[in-house]
Amino acid sequence: MDEGLRLHLALCTVAERLAGALEGARFERRDGYVFMTFPTLPLPSFNGVWPDEDSAASALGGALAEVEAEGIAAGVLTRSGQTPAVDEAARELGLTAAERIPGMVANAGDLIGAAVSELEIVRVETADGFAQALALAADGFGLPADLLAPLYLPGVTGLDGFEVYLGRVAGRDVTTAAGYVVDGDVGIFNVATPAERRGRGYGAAITASAVREGFAAGADLAYLQSSALGGSVYRRLGFREVVSYELLTRPAEVTAIS
Repeated sequence: MDEGLRLHLALCTVAERLAGALEGARFERRDGYVFMTFPTLPLPSFNGVWPDEDSAASALGGALAEVEAEGIAAGVLTRSGQTPAVDEAARELGLTAAERIPGMVANAGDLIGAAVSELEIVRVETADGFAQALALAADGFGLPADLLAPLYLPGVTGLDGFEVYLGRVAGRDVTTAAGYVVDGDVGIFNVATPAERRGRGYGAAITASAVREGFAAGADLAYLQSSALGGSVYRRLGFREVVSYELLTRPAEVTAIS
């Protein structure tokens, strides 16, 4: 299977499983697109349409209206060159703000070590640990902790194959990441390091550790969606871009967690 398609299908599976774990969430595979709403995660990347075919263009207005009727900012997550009619329809509907999100993958043979001698990486297992991971993620992404809190509730952290990690230096938590192993793939999510701790290799080291843990658990492909800040870090680890996403939203909305 094409690696870009494999990454996309893995993301859809993760979204579907999250919808089963979070209150009020909906995940529906409709004709030509995936529709989802996550009322407890009111970000456009979690609420709206992920098109698979251009046939979704005719249904786009109605689908977005369903999301916005709940008072949630909607988004359309497209793959470059796959659905030009959907892209055009989204812009005609006022979703003119665009954020490019590289989709990247790595195999076990691609991964380049990124150890940092002073960094201790631990798997989170306690409520206090999840609370600290949440605080670090919110700080690193510059978002309110309440907005990200559902991703650190037991319904999510207890999903089979889902792990949260903390990186510590001299007993202080400095970076965090999550890995989710499903059907031979390990997705890397919520990699975050507060601004004052960046530039020391912590984010790269915890990402590499989460990937290795996923491979040890049976995955043979690691994938992630990168922010502009993280792209060069992930490339140095051996990740390569296989698909380019574009998140279309209404101007001035909060967009993605990357």
